[in-house]
Amino acid sequence: MPKSYLNQAGLPRGLRNNNPGNLRRTSIAWDGKIPFAQSKDASFEQFVELRYGIRALMKDIISDFKDGSDTIRLLISEFAPPHENNTIAYINSVAQSMGIGADTVIANLSQIQLKVFCKAIVKVENGAAFDNYITDSDYNDALAILGVNLGTIVKKKKK
Repeated sequence: MPKSYLNQAGLPRGLRNNNPGNLRRTSIAWDGKIPFAQSKDASFEQFVELRYGIRALMKDIISDFKDGSDTIRLLISEFAPPHENNTIAYINSVAQSMGIGADTVIANLSQIQLKVFCKAIVKVENGAAFDNYITDSDYNDALAILGVNLGTIVKKKKK
């Protein structure tokens, strides 16, 4: 059965919104997105189920990767800009979780790397105390509805 923490008090915002990556509200028509008129969060996306929020995070990362952000530093700088985050600490935390340097070029974005990257982001966004709220099964559920063949992800050439 799909998991949902929607509007559950006492949880971090990312979990309460089924948006563990804390994606800001946009006009993107994410699958499973709660329409703005029904959303209880004026700043961040809300999703009907956790798997849709994880899926949106994955699609966002894939999009940035395709556009040429091929290091943790580039990906996190895009995802968590300094005007909202301690981006340097965020980069360092994700790099440590992934076991690679912040400026190591990621040549191919595999399913395993995508999951590890998402887990590292979710840990920073929601806190390590809430790691057990999202399981490998939840990430696998998101991958199942992702609609992207990770073997075909190609980066655009830098200009």
